[in-house]
Amino acid sequence: MKRISSLIAILIIALFALTACGGTAQEATPTMAPEPTEAMAEPTEEPMAEPTEAMSEGLLEGMSMEELMSAGYVVIAPGAPIRIGASVALTGPIPDPGRDIANGAEIAIDDLNEMGGFNGHMFELDLQDGACDGDAGTTVANRFASDPTIVAVSGGTCSGETFGLTPVLQQARIPFVSPSATNPEITSAECDICNRVALSDALQGATDAAYVFNDLGLTTVAVMHDSSDYGLGLAQVFNDDFIAMGGTVVAFEGVQVGDTDFRAPLTNIAANTPELIFFGGYATEAALIATQMKEVGLEDAIFFSDDGSFTQQYLTAAGAAAEGTYASFVAGDDVKELNDAFDAKYMEKYGISPDDLGPFHGQSYDSVRVIADAIARVAKTDDAGEGYLLINREELIKAIRETTEFQGMTGTLTCNEIGECGAGGIQIFQVQNGEFVQVSGFGLE
Repeated sequence: MKRISSLIAILIIALFALTACGGTAQEATPTMAPEPTEAMAEPTEEPMAEPTEAMSEGLLEGMSMEELMSAGYVVIAPGAPIRIGASVALTGPIPDPGRDIANGAEIAIDDLNEMGGFNGHMFELDLQDGACDGDAGTTVANRFASDPTIVAVSGGTCSGETFGLTPVLQQARIPFVSPSATNPEITSAECDICNRVALSDALQGATDAAYVFNDLGLTTVAVMHDSSDYGLGLAQVFNDDFIAMGGTVVAFEGVQVGDTDFRAPLTNIAANTPELIFFGGYATEAALIATQMKEVGLEDAIFFSDDGSFTQQYLTAAGAAAEGTYASFVAGDDVKELNDAFDAKYMEKYGISPDDLGPFHGQSYDSVRVIADAIARVAKTDDAGEGYLLINREELIKAIRETTEFQGMTGTLTCNEIGECGAGGIQIFQVQNGEFVQVSGFGLE
């Protein structure tokens, strides 16, 4: 086997021991990482690795640690955790659904560790705030890319955030599985690291348009969006499909996330007397639009939104104005026994029902489990039997994409050639007596 010089070996051992202790390369380049927050995982304290014959002579097929890392391996020391990053919108426009997604990922880690982890290694979540924002997503991605212990990433939460993650993780060859980023362009043949268990807005927008035109029998609508990658993308799909069916779109209005007064664009829309307003965006703005449209002559128009508004946050903020409004959701094909067990753990751990925060906890749980399943299929142990775990990034990227009939909380998951892994379909809900009641779509008996 090839031997490395004593000096290089010592330096590599020291570097590896640092990463095993939770230290990362961003410590040498602090401008690439955000300031520490409560959301960030605590460093894992591991003892300094002692020199071994395996470390000095070669861990796998005669390759030294330096050669393995250069070849794209994540090298995990004996007893050190398998670390999965998570980019989650803990702040920004949807903090409650973001917290729900974080909780789902944490319970997945708990379950993996209760089952013994993998080959003597427990799993660990490095939870970072992607803030539902592209710039924040890029910051989080740089943090993960500069940390040689991060194996893969669950996230991002929002489409814009995920677009911020993608180029950095693509260059670093770190695969991700998003639980909730639904813009159609998140996955593509050009991005082999990009995967998701949520369903695409291409399906959601088309389903919403068909429901409005065929089921509600409406032919004249106005379309609004919050100018985010998510809201604009979904609104465009709805707009195009509704027109293709023979409907008329009298306005296509863009507003901004964080706006609070929508009376001016709503007044302009009211002049064209639409039967319905479709809004692509998140809960806070949706609640304000649903409330203010009744103040400007649109009290007879129906309000219809999307999975970004399908939250308790929307119901609370809109109050009485929510009554009779519609929202769609990209539902999984939920497995009752798994969901019941998950709900019980969620209540015990957090003291609330998962439905009190957001709808994507199941997809979040499944995104972590899909990653862990792929890790188990490609991880290798060192040749000398010292307890090192070796994970090749390229093999992991391929293994996630090759996931077939994985039994998750949201159904049986199989990833296609561009990383679409979701199960289920689109559901349509109407607010009745202050609650979302399903009125059409997938799973309705």
